[in-house]
Amino acid sequence: MIFDELVVHNVGVFGGRHTFTLTPPSESKPVILIGALNGSGKTTFLDAIQLALFGPLARTTSRGSGSYPLYLRRLIHNGVPPEDGASVELAFHIIEEGKPRHYRVCRSWTGNSSGARERLEVLVDNVHDGALSRHWAERVDVFVPRGVAELFFFDGEKIETLAELDNARDMLRTAIGSLLGLDLPDRLSADLAVIERNYKTAQAPPAMKNMVDLYRKQLMEARQRQTDAKHRVAEAHEADERAEKVLYDVEVKINLEGGELLEQRQDLQKTDAILTAAVKTLDARLQNEAAGVLPLLLVRDQLATLADQTEIELDHVQQRDVANILTARDRETVDFLKRHGGSAKALEALQRFLSSDRKAWRGRSQTRIAGLNHDDLLTLRQLTGSVLDEHAATVRDLINERNETVANLEDTKRSMQSVPSDEALVDLHELRRDAHRISAAATQELSQAEGELNKAIADAAAIEKRLSNFLDKAADEIAEADDARRIIEHSQRVRLTLARFREEATRRNVDRIQKLILDSLQRLARKDRLITNIEINPATFEVELHGRDGTVLLPQQLSAGERQLLAVSMLWGLAQASGRPLPVVIDTPLGRLDGVHRNHLIERYFPQASHQVILLSTDQEIDETAMRKLSKHVGHSYTLSHDAASGATNARTGYLW
Repeated sequence: MIFDELVVHNVGVFGGRHTFTLTPPSESKPVILIGALNGSGKTTFLDAIQLALFGPLARTTSRGSGSYPLYLRRLIHNGVPPEDGASVELAFHIIEEGKPRHYRVCRSWTGNSSGARERLEVLVDNVHDGALSRHWAERVDVFVPRGVAELFFFDGEKIETLAELDNARDMLRTAIGSLLGLDLPDRLSADLAVIERNYKTAQAPPAMKNMVDLYRKQLMEARQRQTDAKHRVAEAHEADERAEKVLYDVEVKINLEGGELLEQRQDLQKTDAILTAAVKTLDARLQNEAAGVLPLLLVRDQLATLADQTEIELDHVQQRDVANILTARDRETVDFLKRHGGSAKALEALQRFLSSDRKAWRGRSQTRIAGLNHDDLLTLRQLTGSVLDEHAATVRDLINERNETVANLEDTKRSMQSVPSDEALVDLHELRRDAHRISAAATQELSQAEGELNKAIADAAAIEKRLSNFLDKAADEIAEADDARRIIEHSQRVRLTLARFREEATRRNVDRIQKLILDSLQRLARKDRLITNIEINPATFEVELHGRDGTVLLPQQLSAGERQLLAVSMLWGLAQASGRPLPVVIDTPLGRLDGVHRNHLIERYFPQASHQVILLSTDQEIDETAMRKLSKHVGHSYTLSHDAASGATNARTGYLW
């Protein structure tokens, strides 16, 4: 089956007529993505699909426990007169005898004093089929069996519920029963229990019958309280959602008016003071640098030249000292030759040579300009070598840090200038306080209503149990008629046989279902082999997990994300076990999953969950990063935008980003 088109007209938050093309353009693009903020119509979209298919038997999230006509009346858009009505249309095609056959289910209704009046039309290949329209409730199971519909149409809350494995037993019992066609034996067993109760009641003496009547009266009253409590829960739930929507709208208005900055004003003032002090500190450090050797950077080349000149001058001073030493040596040499009889000619030649040599040394001497010593030269070389570079680097870092600090300070001051005055938001803050108060009261009312409902359910179950026990006791104490006793005994045997049949049928098929669930989990987790086997008890439907070494894993040993992946694997495996090629529709698909497990679903589940996957997501679930990963699998995308002023949702093509 492929959903081709969904049309909603004045349904819930949708004002006017909106058409969604759903046919995937290719096998590689099976995903249809619907993006919306909370309260913008995602759940209404999912409910519209189920309503079109199943009508009064649809398990929609917004119906509550009220009657179907009243539910339809509530579904009519608030801005539309009830007599104008609303409608949903779902077009799909299936392959029959090797050829595609196109169906369109049109369900419309108008409001009246008792609730609403509904009209159903079914078209086959664009031709109205009267017989199929009249018997659609019986024929729809051929296309989408209601027993397995919950495996294909579900919201993220179902995943979170199943993630607690204790809650998975009821779902597994119902789903496996539907897959194996065991709902018929279950109904037969329930009908036999009613027959047994009636026969037991007929056998009871008048006193016991009076007691039975009393119990039945109490049971009817308890069930009525249960029905009333369900209505109250539904009303409280709607009031709670309305209060949350009002609070959300007020918060949006406050943020648009700068309320978020107002709440950050103290932080901004503190940041301003810190940054101002930081600028002053940096200025002081720069001044200290400027008061030291830093100005010498301006004459660095001249300092290098001075160092070179000083080195030359010191070298000349050394040469002059050498010349003076040579003069004394020459004098001593001449005197030595004279005392030891040197010839006059030799002495004269030697004196000429020595005089010429001394003149050569003295000839290199020049006037001193720098007049510095060796310590001064060392200081100059250190300055021009590394000291000035180090100080220059320090100053550059200080200047960069100051520029960044000043920029942050200017941004902070601009933000402070944008902060509205307290008086500007007085009315909005008053509205927010009222909205918080109403929301808290609605939440409390919902909690009380749910408590009353749970108590009413428990009371009804207790009374029903007391009635059953009383009838069993009465049947044992009185002398039953042979026929009645025989019927009761046979009925009990049949019910026992049916229970054994159910368990055995489940046992024979549960291995295949376990394997499909485990395969689905391993496809999702891929390299994560934390769970190596899954066992489902065919009698109790309890789930037992086994680790790498075969030991039993407790649910508490799994992270919340791992438990949710397991829940998705259960739905996926059961859907495969059904053998039905149906589209998958998921509202709020990622729930509270962390980033890693979200990526697992985005990359490994959504593109493979079915040949057509419709995702109803918020901007926080499938964000820009997730959209980039999923986009290659997306065939169509839509955005639902709710206008608070008109109270209506409009649809446009393209996702939120």
